[in-house]
Amino acid sequence: MKNMKKIKLTRESVAMADDISSPHFMEIEIQQEWTITEILKFIIDSGYLPKISGGEATWSVAIDEPIAVFTQNDSNAPMLICLPDYPHYGTMNFVKIEQVHFNYHAQKSTKEVFDVLSRFNLKPYK
Repeated sequence: MKNMKKIKLTRESVAMADDISSPHFMEIEIQQEWTITEILKFIIDSGYLPKISGGEATWSVAIDEPIAVFTQNDSNAPMLICLPDYPHYGTMNFVKIEQVHFNYHAQKSTKEVFDVLSRFNLKPYK
């Protein structure tokens, strides 16, 4: 396939037993033209993120800054912090995606994590 691009994935551990296989690093190939929603769906469907039995794991996603939140039970509908979508290849002001990091938030509600991260400011005010 043409227009493929390699990106690196990293994630936090979800339990002490999960620490044994850390660091949790994986490299995947994606289409350059994919939106962040398409990239996240591909990663989630790949099985890279562990399932939490008896619970509902909440994950946030960062590419230089927090961009989305989702739960393992509702992984097809991530709440995007970067509305309407992360500027991807071929769009104005696109961001070159090289690494995607997943933060584990135990079983906190997606709304709670989303509310905190959407107020998070990593860039200075101008």
